[in-house]
Amino acid sequence: AANEGARERAADERVQSVGIRVELPFEQEVNPFVQEAFEHQTFFTRLHQFVIMSDAYVVVPGGIGTVLEAMLVWQLLQGRHLPPTPFVLFGDHWRGLLNWIRNDTLARGYVDQKDADLPTLVNTVDETVGVIVRTNIEFEDAAVRGATGAQMDPHHDQR
Repeated sequence: AANEGARERAADERVQSVGIRVELPFEQEVNPFVQEAFEHQTFFTRLHQFVIMSDAYVVVPGGIGTVLEAMLVWQLLQGRHLPPTPFVLFGDHWRGLLNWIRNDTLARGYVDQKDADLPTLVNTVDETVGVIVRTNIEFEDAAVRGATGAQMDPHHDQR
């Protein structure tokens, strides 16, 4: 659906639908709405490309691979190995993970509050867009003020 929507907006030349996939024997073909497809032999190289090409991370409900990708992005943001980037968990599917982070790992001192607050949980597309727009404005404002990536606070009021 996201690739189809991006293609429909293709009149705006800034919009491009990109597919980044791992070739698996049981996987389907490339989505017909993808304008540019990248094929990878391993999950690691796919994930690396996905992370470096993204201006925001929106994680929708999924399985083990989705959780792995979300946790890697979370860790890279936590360690400041990525510039401040919107990190959105979409849907109640993620509430249990966030509860575990806050009620167990935070309580045990494995992470601090800022680390626990890196992702924003949302339930609608409008909320998702709002988080991305608002946080990008905050990051741009911090950059204009001369803050370095480590000084920019990637945490937001609405969690």
